[in-house]
Order: sequence, then C-alpha cells, then structure tokens
Amino acid sequence: MSLEDYVDFSNAISDSVRINSSGADECLEMLKPSLTWIAMYLRVSPSECDILLKGCYGSAVESISLISCGLVRPAILSLRSHYELSLQYLYYKDHPVEWRNVKCFKSQPSLPGVIKKYLRENFPDFEYRLKKLSEAKESISQECYDILSGIAHGTALNSISTATKPKELIENEATVRQSYGVFLNVGETLSDIHLACHESNWLSIPPPIQQKLKERFGNKNPKEELRFS
Repeated sequence: MSLEDYVDFSNAISDSVRINSSGADECLEMLKPSLTWIAMYLRVSPSECDILLKGCYGSAVESISLISCGLVRPAILSLRSHYELSLQYLYYKDHPVEWRNVKCFKSQPSLPGVIKKYLRENFPDFEYRLKKLSEAKESISQECYDILSGIAHGTALNSISTATKPKELIENEATVRQSYGVFLNVGETLSDIHLACHESNWLSIPPPIQQKLKERFGNKNPKEELRFS
C-alpha cells in the first residue's frame, strides 16, 4: 500500500467522524450502566486488580472512538474486551492468589463462561435476579457475548472484512448504526450481571442504576422483584 492509500484513509476517517460523532455519543449512553458500576468499584472498593476496571473503561473509550471513525469490526473487538475485563474483575477481586498467578503469567485469565459458572454457584440470588432482569430487558435477548465472539472469530460471515485498501475498512453510516444495538446489549447485560451478584442492600446500588431499573420494571417495584433488602 502507498502513502496515498493512507492519506485517503485519514481523510475518510475525518469524514466518518463528522457523520458518526452523534451516534458515538449514543453508544456512550448505552454503555453508561456498565461504566457506572466501574466508577463505583473504583471509588468504594479499591483492590489489587483495579487495572481490570481501568482497562474496562479504556476499552469502552476505544470502542466508542472506533465507532465514530466507522471502524465497526475493531470497535466490536474492543467492546468484547470491555465485556471480558468487567467479568474478570468480578472474579479476581475476591481471588488475590489467582490474580497474582495471572499477573506473573502462571495462568491465563478465566473466560466469561467459567466466571458466570462461578457466580451462579456462589451467589444464591444470581440466577433468580438474572431471570427477572431478562424479563425486563430493553435490548435484544440474544446473549451478547455470542454476538461479540461471532464477529471476533469470523463466524458472523457478514462481519468478515473484505477490504483491499485501508479506506475500505470504514463502513457506511447505515452499517455503523446497525451496530448500536450491540452497545445497548453489552451495557445492559454487564450491568445486570453486576447487579445479580451485588451482595449489599438496595440503597448501595448506584442511583443511575436504580433509576434505570425503575424504568425497566414499570409498575413493579425492582427492589422487591430482585430481592434486595
């Protein structure tokens, strides 16, 4: 590829940002539930594995920035990191020995399926709360990690890049907008997982999450529905 190809790429990104910046702001709003939990943990529960929370926030910034550029596939890969790091924190904050092994490369970080199995087995209300929350979802019901992994591994065939030049990596506005639902699904799913294993009382839940739950549950009381004291 030539310098001209990269210059064309840069110009195309500038044009895409002008078109997609407001949509990127929408994606940020969709991730707010997940980011709210990150902010709470960093403020009230510092731990040895805070780098996972900071990385989770950083991958969200990365994903939103990439979507503004029209780079949908890289944005989804960053969103997958956001999901994985968020779940890893829920496990490693209570497992300092295992975390030290990860830090010194003696073991690999646990995968989402393993972590969710751990949460189901060790938090009595986890499955019950997730079921209640799934009945009041605003996003699509499909498991978001399946979508993220399908794009990452190429099993979602329409997501495979067929670009021959850098500027062809940039998707059109309609394709970019189609990805917004994935952001909504990830933000809501991660927030629900954090909520399902939250061991403190209703008042300790971040106020933005409380408000979102009230909107989702309508005329039902989310505090009672989710068995919070």
